[in-house]
Amino acid sequence: MVENLEIFDVELAGPNLVVTPLGSTLQFQYSNVQVEANKVLRLFDAPEIKNVIIDLSRVDYLDSIIIGSLIRLLQRARQTGGQAVFCNACENMQNILKCIKIGSLWPLFDTRDEAIAAVTPSA
Repeated sequence: MVENLEIFDVELAGPNLVVTPLGSTLQFQYSNVQVEANKVLRLFDAPEIKNVIIDLSRVDYLDSIIIGSLIRLLQRARQTGGQAVFCNACENMQNILKCIKIGSLWPLFDTRDEAIAAVTPSA
């Protein structure tokens, strides 16, 4: 179900979609970013996908195009009744999230395990 993508690494962890950006738009063509972002968004068409975790472990900077794509994904999770969170942000990414004030909309966790635990209902 999950394809190998060039801009986003995508994994399934139960009802959670874990999306890891692999760089900024400066490294990729704008059209490729849009195509891949739409592929990731379409994964929410599967009824088993409820939540999204944005793992920022592989980047120390993201530009507005990638951030815009991630925000669309975070909003889609919320629209479909799921939850959305960030994790593994380095200090620079934490500052970027604070500056653009999306940290107040979607929480940031130190680790992926903490993020998964936060969005996964306890049995």
